[in-house]
Amino acid sequence: MRRTVNLLLSGVILCGAFALPVVADLRQYEPPLESANWAFEGTKLKCDLSQDIPHYGVASFSSGASRKSNMNFDLSLRRYNSTKVTQAVLTSEPPIWKHNKASKTIGPVAMYPGDTPINIKNQAAWNILVQLEYGMFPTFAYDSLLGNDDQMSVALSAVNFQPVYDQFLDCVATLLPYSFDDIAETYLYFEFDRADFNRETRDALARIGAWLEVDQNLELVLLAGHTDNKGKRRYNHKLGLRRAKAVKKFFTDAGLAANKIKVQSFADIQPQSSNATPEGRAKNRRVMIKMVK
Repeated sequence: MRRTVNLLLSGVILCGAFALPVVADLRQYEPPLESANWAFEGTKLKCDLSQDIPHYGVASFSSGASRKSNMNFDLSLRRYNSTKVTQAVLTSEPPIWKHNKASKTIGPVAMYPGDTPINIKNQAAWNILVQLEYGMFPTFAYDSLLGNDDQMSVALSAVNFQPVYDQFLDCVATLLPYSFDDIAETYLYFEFDRADFNRETRDALARIGAWLEVDQNLELVLLAGHTDNKGKRRYNHKLGLRRAKAVKKFFTDAGLAANKIKVQSFADIQPQSSNATPEGRAKNRRVMIKMVK
């Protein structure tokens, strides 16, 4: 909803769906009440919640698979933005039907050059979601590029928020507790003279398998088989190859095309640790998995 309001009187007016302090020249953008909607998309790798703001841009929340909980809020725009860092003020505004609620100032927010001038992370992003859950309208106000007291106000609407928010929360709760970077380089360790998987190896492959169920967008998978220095080099080369091929079968069984998988054996020529101790030899009996996107 876009309006230009030119007022000389001080006080408070009702503008759109919420009460807003009067300013000299204000351009306000917010979704119309009759068409305010939130869109949700989610997998075990990423959850997205967004709202289109007509004539302005898109407000979006996202959280991704990671070892650490994370939440991001982005406000992108379809119009020219400043070439320097500026500042907006974030407030939580009550809609007209919550006239007993007071406006709340949350604080200043940096605005950066580019198509996504506002990016808010973690607890601060969760706070915006909580304001929407309360039925409030988080609102960003800032000076436009026109100068002459021209200001802009961009509001997120809480209308139709709760049902989609519940889906978003369910998605966030089921995100994988690791990112692609956490599994992109994985080491699998084997028992002496064995090429089958032990429990620890199966657990590591299960993490990769859970990712591949959702995302197989891999350019290449490198599998390098290694052994300790016990036995002859030719035998060790074959053993390293058997280990790497066992892992290749795991990937092809998971649905990955065989032509994306490269298998090598380095026998005992690239030890990860000293072969002088049992502990060192155990670290050398391995397959290195390197996944490239």
